[in-house]
Amino acid sequence: MTDYALRKDVAMRLRLWFVAGLLILVGLVACSDESSSATSVAVQDPAGTPFDVMATTQALPTPVPPTATPIPPTPTPADPPVATVNGQPVTQSQLAQAVAQRNLGLQGAADPELSEAEIQTQMLDILIEQALIAQAAAANNILVSAEEVDAAYAELRQAAEAAGGAGSFEVWLQENRWTEADLRAALAQQMLTERVIAFVTADVPATAPQAHARYIQVDDPVLAQSLADQLLAGADFATLAQANSLDQQTARDGGDLGWFPAGTLLVPEVDAAAFSLQPGGTSPVITVTNAATGAASYYLVQLIEIDPQRPLTADARAVLLQERFESWLAQLWANAEIVRYTDPGTQ
Repeated sequence: MTDYALRKDVAMRLRLWFVAGLLILVGLVACSDESSSATSVAVQDPAGTPFDVMATTQALPTPVPPTATPIPPTPTPADPPVATVNGQPVTQSQLAQAVAQRNLGLQGAADPELSEAEIQTQMLDILIEQALIAQAAAANNILVSAEEVDAAYAELRQAAEAAGGAGSFEVWLQENRWTEADLRAALAQQMLTERVIAFVTADVPATAPQAHARYIQVDDPVLAQSLADQLLAGADFATLAQANSLDQQTARDGGDLGWFPAGTLLVPEVDAAAFSLQPGGTSPVITVTNAATGAASYYLVQLIEIDPQRPLTADARAVLLQERFESWLAQLWANAEIVRYTDPGTQ
């Protein structure tokens, strides 16, 4: 892979818990007439950028009485807990349903090499994360009303019946192992998660200091130093990039990386170098060793210009939104009291 991959993949991935819980809904809505509006709660494609849309919310809705936000049932001897999240149980039946729906929705297309134990662990992590988000929502008075869930449910029913006729919605529920209560809970979880994301990322700015830079990547330290010497002697950076950079996609444009805010390149050393330079300045040779392979790459960076308050592109802002939410979520995990039972029912 060339270091055009320096740019983070800003096609936003939905977190696994989001896909696994609701991927089946995408198939349902996709069956309806594409010209229709389908449903306002349809899950975005994993390659979309839903965080950017969510974060445009100016204010959260006025809190209303809580509704079908998923809350695990009280464990029973027949349905023991497989984990607790800050004392809240995740039950064996919830995990079994999540695994079944994951397998139905993905149909083996994703992670086909995972063992059953790995799938169980993956889905339990998803359920734990859902519980953490729901708890954080409650702590911040972020709620979803029964009326909103009813409306979303009705729209899904309408989409199904428009595609398959009367009764098709019930058939779909049965085929995909959803009860009405389970589907309502999943819709509530989805809407609640969207609002939590909007809440957490509300202060992510629309502008940021940005650098416009170019770079050269080579795998030979002698060549790298030779290029550095040529630059010191007055050689043109773009010309050297076109002739020598391993990244042919950027080399065509003289190594131009375009504009980017700090922290959005995959090689932190290149990112940091760009922001440490003065316009027109060039870095010394930067050596970066791949931790996995031990192979070294050598970089030269030139700052073209810097803008202290440049509007972020949708892709660049999506990276910042993702990072903010991921950081917040990591703190939830770190601060939570999570107990997993290797033998369900053992407490």
